[in-house]
Amino acid sequence: MAKFGGFPGTGGMGNMQNLLKQAQKMQKEMEEKQQAVAQKEIETSAGGGAVVVKATGDKVIKEIIIKKDVVDPDDVEMLQDLVLTAVNEALSKADSMMQSELGNFNVPGLF
Repeated sequence: MAKFGGFPGTGGMGNMQNLLKQAQKMQKEMEEKQQAVAQKEIETSAGGGAVVVKATGDKVIKEIIIKKDVVDPDDVEMLQDLVLTAVNEALSKADSMMQSELGNFNVPGLF
């Protein structure tokens, strides 16, 4: 006769509770890792260092530094392109860092 309250062949609720505990532990570890990565800073530059962007692992732009000699009122488009390039690179690096740090969790749909 089949037992109620468990899956056949798994030993009943004990294994289900162990599985739940493991999932909770993994979730806690992943949250701690995400918080640690979020606090790390990334620095990128464009135009040979003319524009520098500093961001955190959770994609918060903390600082944009623009060298005075790159500011040309007659070529604002170039400065815009440099800022855009540096910001996008910083965000891309933040994504890469988060994926590499949390890659060992291998949870589908996480990123």
